[in-house]
Amino acid sequence: MRQASRSALSLGPQSAHLLEQMSTPDGRIFSAWLAAHLAVWAAGVAGVIVLQGQPLVQWLIGAVLGSQLHALTILQHDCGHRSAFRSATANLWTGRVLAWFIVMPFTTFTELHRRHHGFTGDNRHDPDEWFYAGGARQLFLRECLFVPRFIWLSLTRLGADVRRRAAAELAFNLLTHGALIAALAVAGAFEVLTFAYLLPMAWLALVFNPISRGYEHYPMAGLAHDDPRRTDLRFNTITVPSRLIGLAWANIGFHVEHHMYPRVPFHRLPQLHRLFHGKVYRLAPYPLHRLGEACTAREPS
Repeated sequence: MRQASRSALSLGPQSAHLLEQMSTPDGRIFSAWLAAHLAVWAAGVAGVIVLQGQPLVQWLIGAVLGSQLHALTILQHDCGHRSAFRSATANLWTGRVLAWFIVMPFTTFTELHRRHHGFTGDNRHDPDEWFYAGGARQLFLRECLFVPRFIWLSLTRLGADVRRRAAAELAFNLLTHGALIAALAVAGAFEVLTFAYLLPMAWLALVFNPISRGYEHYPMAGLAHDDPRRTDLRFNTITVPSRLIGLAWANIGFHVEHHMYPRVPFHRLPQLHRLFHGKVYRLAPYPLHRLGEACTAREPS
């Protein structure tokens, strides 16, 4: 089924040159998007500081900051695919900086995500399959454990080299985040600590990440472990063709397209999506629906 789905969704040799052009990283465009998201994040932090004593407004700003953290994780995801910059060094260090925002080591995400792309839906080799294995009722709660589970897997299941690199990045992230928390506490900046640091992390871990990641392969939550459709991109992945969601979360909703051509940078995924016109795969909007309702458009036969 894996090969059948790729054959059915392939753009064919006539698009080879165009795909090669689309897969070439453009560091200037990536940097512009990154600067925009960092500017929104910085403005949110400044807003929390300026509006101290207004907890309702600060709570809403915390939600915006949590959404920006999610966007930054998607940008580091592009670095992991080496589609942000042409330079491997630039991808590595930019990815490490962006992964720092959520404490997760860049090596952890990159190594496990590479396996996810190679074995999507395979219950023996896909590290993301566990999140869907408990069915739709457990999916949201399992996705809340995304960061600790991935860190644990990278430290125990991927060999000594990955463990060494992930452990070093994790140690740095924990030490610096601990120092940041301590500095804010010593300075008495408890509102900043709460609304600009802890609350956005909670929004990311408990709301935005479970919804975004959970929906990407939501159909798997309703398929039996031995169902061959679990490894078929036409059945196990959903595209959310929303430019608004794309603007907020770096086009991660164009997920079928991303899995077919993972080297295409996020900012070109809407263009890639237009090339998929006429292809049969699952296309559905947010928010989460029951499985039967979520996958009515372009349903594969």
